[in-house]
Amino acid sequence: MKKKILLIIAFILICTIGVWGITQYKTRALQNKVLIHESDTLSITIEPVIKEEENLKMWVATIKIKDANQIKSAFSGGDFNSGIKEKTSKMAKDNDAILAINGSAVNFTDKGIIVRDGEVYRSKTNDCAPLVIDNNGDFKVYSLGEKTADELVEEGAMHTYDFGPELVVNGKIPENFQNQAWFFEDLQPKTAIGQKGPLEYVVIVADGRSSESKGISNGQLAEEFINRGCNIAYNLDGGGSSTLWFKGNVINNPSDIIGERRIYDILYFSE
Repeated sequence: MKKKILLIIAFILICTIGVWGITQYKTRALQNKVLIHESDTLSITIEPVIKEEENLKMWVATIKIKDANQIKSAFSGGDFNSGIKEKTSKMAKDNDAILAINGSAVNFTDKGIIVRDGEVYRSKTNDCAPLVIDNNGDFKVYSLGEKTADELVEEGAMHTYDFGPELVVNGKIPENFQNQAWFFEDLQPKTAIGQKGPLEYVVIVADGRSSESKGISNGQLAEEFINRGCNIAYNLDGGGSSTLWFKGNVINNPSDIIGERRIYDILYFSE
């Protein structure tokens, strides 16, 4: 009887490892390909970028949507107050996303302005001014404390992301960061998003904390967005949270030892 049980356990393990291996192989294969999604309402191109001289690997996604409602957000557990964390991949699948990235760690602290789908969830001052996505799909960053959450909603804010900092404003690196050493020298895994034009965006996810990729600084990120024509760009949660999910697969290599980290919120695009 014991022998039979052991054989069953061994069989289950072999099957599980086999499926895991196939999944990992598929993900690794995708990491070095240009990935494309094209429909009548949504266009996505993801390009892997390797800079050997900087020991940096990142993915650059260019996204064009037809309607502003196609740029969306979701909370872990489906609710701001769920009290649980979930993987980017789970939230993406639960919300029929085509492309998803980690958000702004909304419940990591009790500070910050949190607006999602035009509803105010929190209205407190944080250390960084939030990224505002309005009902036209346009990005804005106001001065810290310039607007309350209610004022933002009155002016058309649909979503805010308050991790920060802002990387590009009016096509340039903000003056208050231009001489800050940490802005240009601290290399980390990062997730950031910028706007290139009406309903057109650029997402950059950079790996880090590994022999294959050290990470990227805010200054380097800003230059990447400027070089791609973005007038505004903003840094989201990074480190082990940095995750790029596309049509069923995590494309990058999250830096946590356990792999994909459980987080509080995502930003995503859908049909």
